[in-house]
Amino acid sequence: MKSTTSISFTAGFFMYFLFVSYYNHAEDIYTPLKQSIIEGNISMAAMFGLDLLAILTIAISSILVIRNISKRRFFTKSNFACFYIMGIAFYFPVFDYAIIGRFICQVDVNIDFALYLAAGSFILLLAEIFRYGYRLKEEQELTI
Repeated sequence: MKSTTSISFTAGFFMYFLFVSYYNHAEDIYTPLKQSIIEGNISMAAMFGLDLLAILTIAISSILVIRNISKRRFFTKSNFACFYIMGIAFYFPVFDYAIIGRFICQVDVNIDFALYLAAGSFILLLAEIFRYGYRLKEEQELTI
């Protein structure tokens, strides 16, 4: 029972870290999104709206993975699907700002493209590891 408490504590700490790190970024997105909607600038609103959607997707997927892990279900189909979704969601701001921001709205947005690409690639690598672990677990359960 002690390890379950440790996993729950680690999961809670990780969720707190996600909340604090995304809260600052969400504020940077929400204010320009609201201003773009008020001004009627649809392309800017779409750009910031897609970024906010990516953040919410990452947060919801993280919650689902942490919930499964706290229940000691590591290599499940749900976990590797959530990791794939998170990895793709990390690519959204890069393409969003590169295509909509620079070409359509013609604004220069300061984000660290390399950080988002590295994070997305790392999460997709984790998804592959979890998918492989899921396949191994399934094969082990079928072995007599």
